[in-house]
Amino acid sequence: MNEHVTTDEVTVIGGGLAGMTAAWELARLGLPVRLLEAAPDLGGKTGSRRIDGRTEDFGVHIFPSFYRNTHRLLADLGLGGSLRPTTKFHQLRPSGTAKARSAEGLLFLYGVVDLLAQDYRNRDQSLYEFLNSRRYLTEAAVADIEHFFLASTASEIRAASAAEFRGSIAAFVRRPGRVRMPRGDLQHWLIDPFRRRLEARGVKVHTEHRLTAVTTAGRHLDSLTLSTPVHTTTEPVTGHVVLAVPHDRVTALGPELTGALRPAHGVRELNSRPLGALHLYLRRRLPGLPAEHVRLVDSPHAITLLDIGQNWTGHRSTVLNCVVGRVERLAHLPEEEAVAVLVDELRGYLPGLDPEDIEHVCFQPHLEAPYFTPGPGADRHRPHTATALTNLHLAGDHTASPPGMTAMEGAVASGLRAAESVRRALRPQLPPVRIDDLPTVSPGAARLVRTALAPLMALARTRAGRRP
Repeated sequence: MNEHVTTDEVTVIGGGLAGMTAAWELARLGLPVRLLEAAPDLGGKTGSRRIDGRTEDFGVHIFPSFYRNTHRLLADLGLGGSLRPTTKFHQLRPSGTAKARSAEGLLFLYGVVDLLAQDYRNRDQSLYEFLNSRRYLTEAAVADIEHFFLASTASEIRAASAAEFRGSIAAFVRRPGRVRMPRGDLQHWLIDPFRRRLEARGVKVHTEHRLTAVTTAGRHLDSLTLSTPVHTTTEPVTGHVVLAVPHDRVTALGPELTGALRPAHGVRELNSRPLGALHLYLRRRLPGLPAEHVRLVDSPHAITLLDIGQNWTGHRSTVLNCVVGRVERLAHLPEEEAVAVLVDELRGYLPGLDPEDIEHVCFQPHLEAPYFTPGPGADRHRPHTATALTNLHLAGDHTASPPGMTAMEGAVASGLRAAESVRRALRPQLPPVRIDDLPTVSPGAARLVRTALAPLMALARTRAGRRP
């Protein structure tokens, strides 16, 4: 053990899904663990908040089948029943527009296969660069791929990594099972029971404890300054620390810490963007609305939605939970005007929606709580779990991981990697922590499929017309 580490206690800072996962695995190893969270509740972007007397999720959550680490964690917690499978993923076009032409659909498919045929092991590019270098794609096909990507992430294609998008598409292709969704808000169905299981395993959970400063000495983390609503204290670090906070919070701790990361200071180059949420409570049920997730094709603000009124207990009418991919376009508007813009957009797809039907509105633009968005080449800046400080380890979806492993699965996997890093230091005699990699598709196999589809692509391009 390092001479500065005098106890086996591990302090996990950050009570989001990454920190909670790390604490769970560390407690499984038999280590004393305390979990510190700055907010009043655990969960971070996976949790919920009480707004106007209602429990509102941070956004709409989905659990694809390739989230293997996440599903295994839920099973381990005894929470697999918190999710239910969906049967379809629907796409709606604006009322009165023609249905998608088969030619555009084939070009969309060929573009995805072409992306899978790219070898990004030693290079990367923006999704924008990839799409606009494929001369067979029409503007409509490019727009559809862009919206398909934006609907599930917080990144525009000019700032998005093609390698990351390829990674998630490849994982879905290799493990295409049903997408699952929560049976209710995640605070009640996941975060609160997760906390109870942590505490039952001996983890000491403390909320409203914010890390504001650190000091280092030589090659170890020396002290933590923690602020609570009552006081601020500085304590020596006698054990190991897992830092599971967003990358901007890591950067705010100063160059003394970021310089110890691997790569040093790389975290400063990472970016985040907001992904908005709009929840509309209606006075009645909208007829004909699917019960599964819906993507609004060509939506100016990249809206996807789910009617939780048909899926969660306790609702007699439609409740639209919407993800707003391009919420930044509304940042200059007062909230009431931004909501009016989004409602007007929804009415273009849902003709039965009348403003008089809306009983309650909850708009969360999340401008102050953005999501990590891996840009082109960001992998060379993402910090590794192990740092140059022998008693400091990192977790969070911004840490180094295989392309495509971001969002919830990225957070869970990073928590597992942090626990494994601590295990190697404190419990090397125990078996390694299990971490499943994303399934992938070899570029060579995708090239064979691309070649086989080339005649169909040529025919589709002829029918669709060449892009200007």
